[in-house]
Parts: sequence; structure tokens; C-alpha cells
Amino acid sequence: MDTNDYLLKQSAKIEENIYSNVPEQPEWIYGMLREYISRGGKRIRPILTLASAEAFGGSEEDALPYALSIEIFHNFTLIHDDIEDNSPVRRGKPTLHEQFGIPVAINSGDALYTVVWSTLLNADVSPDQFHGAMKLMVKSFSDVVNGQGTELEWYRTGKVDVSEEDYFRMAKGKTGSLIGVSCRMGAYSARAPPEAQAAMQKFGEKIGLSFQIRDDVLNLTADPSNYKKEIGEDIKEGKRSLITLNLLSKLQGPSKAYIAELLRKPEKTEEEVQEVISLAKEHGAIDYAGAVSDKLVEEAKEALNVIEDEQKREILLSLADYMVRREK
Repeated sequence: MDTNDYLLKQSAKIEENIYSNVPEQPEWIYGMLREYISRGGKRIRPILTLASAEAFGGSEEDALPYALSIEIFHNFTLIHDDIEDNSPVRRGKPTLHEQFGIPVAINSGDALYTVVWSTLLNADVSPDQFHGAMKLMVKSFSDVVNGQGTELEWYRTGKVDVSEEDYFRMAKGKTGSLIGVSCRMGAYSARAPPEAQAAMQKFGEKIGLSFQIRDDVLNLTADPSNYKKEIGEDIKEGKRSLITLNLLSKLQGPSKAYIAELLRKPEKTEEEVQEVISLAKEHGAIDYAGAVSDKLVEEAKEALNVIEDEQKREILLSLADYMVRREK
């Protein structure tokens, strides 16, 4: 299977349907949201939902409302995340709060959150299936909020002595949970057995963690001409990534205290950002994170043994590789 062709085909299917769920009026609320969604993105979450449904003999038509709702929720979180992180750029363009101000961006994010539920309410889903889907999706959405809240609390309190266990718990909620439920909802729409649904959720959570770590690596090492965010932005934010946590574990005395204090600083110079990146490379922290990412995706692939159809399993294996081998 040509993964890029598959992604283009499925992404086009998502694009065809997503805008019909976003209101056109009032234009001053929803106009910016339609533009924001049109910026693209990988659409990997809804594509995984459709692929997971197909893997268990389900139809894309049945899976599509869940796929669209998850993608809309993801975009909602990005709007608010950009405000919380004070990020200037999203998908190669100014973030909404940079363009329109924080109050307008918050309100537009809230408006998009209502579209998550209207998309599902307008779908042709039986009451029993709808109720079960709500339980799964609300649990996942709560995990995303809790993961983000944990990271924000680290920033608020200046906490840098974060263990790897704490990091993975946070990242599983913030990133792994939504990709996990994306895969589960595909299997759910196909009425796969509960154990198969659980295996798909495990697959998604593992590749979600791998995806997040890979994203952190790219933020420090990507080719600036391909990368649509600022190189080193994570360091500027003081992000407690697996890279910075591993770096801190390898430093001692004044060097460790200096980097810890640097992460806490609200403003950092370009020289300070480059210094952290150089130290992360020198001490093998970036290589370590890359190795962990590779290990997680291999563990994720093992969960796909629950899929009997080899060809359909291969699609999901290819998508997993795409997510962690990307360069932007």
C-alpha cells in the first residue's frame, strides 16, 4: 500500500464532510473557524478511525460521525492550547489569538466545542450505540483535559523534578488518549468485540505516545524549511518533554540547577535555547527519546494481532510507521 496515496484519499474524504458540520453564521464566529480548519493538518486521528472500522468489517459511513467529531475536538483543543502556550504560529499561519485577540479566540474555541456534539447528534446513530459512544468519548476528552492540566500545573509551580512515570501519565492523557479513542471508535462503529476494541485503544495510545515524543524530537532537530512551527519553541515554553527530563537526569550540580532554572524562566534568549539543544544532543537525550519512540510503536503494532485480515492490518501498520517517521 502507498501510504501517502491512502492518506490523501482519506484526508479528502474528511475535508469533504467536515465543513458541513461547522455553521456559516454568525460569520464573525464561524468564519475564522472554517479558515482555521482549512489550514489542514495531518487528519491522522479521523483517518485512524476510518481504518480501524474497515479493519473489522465496518463501513466508513458508520464511522464517519465519530471521526469528524474527534477531529473537531482536536482542533478545539489546539486553539486553547495555543493560548495557554502563547504560541505565535499554527500550521504555518498566525494563531487565532494572535490574529483576533485572546477573548475572541477563547470564544471561537468554545463554539467549535459545541460542534463536536452537534456533529454526533445529527448523525444517524441508534440510541444504544450513541450512549456507548458518549461514554467512551467523554472519558477520552476528560483524559485530554487532565493531561493538559497536569502539564500546566508543572509550569505554574515551576516543577521540573518530574519522573518519567509522571511524564508518561501526563502524555498518555494529553496525546495518547485521543488517538487511542480514535482507533477504538472505529472498532466500536463496526461492533467489534470488546476485547478487540480494547486492543485498538492500546494500539492508538501507544502510537500516540510515540507520536508525541517524535514531535518533541522534531521541534529541536527538524529542517526549518519543512517544519511549520518555530524550532526550539518547546524550550522557549519550558516544556517538560522526555528530552529535557532525560537531560536533567544526566546533569549534576550547577549544570543541572542552571538548566532547571532556565526551563522555569518565562523568557529565554535564542542563545539559551540553542544551549539547551546542544546539551541535549551532547548528552544523548534526543537519541534516547527517539529510541523510546521507536520502542513504543513496536509495542503498538503487537496489539494489531487482533485483526485477522492481513491486508487491513497492513494499512494500520503503515499508518503507525508514517506517524513516527515523519519529518514535519
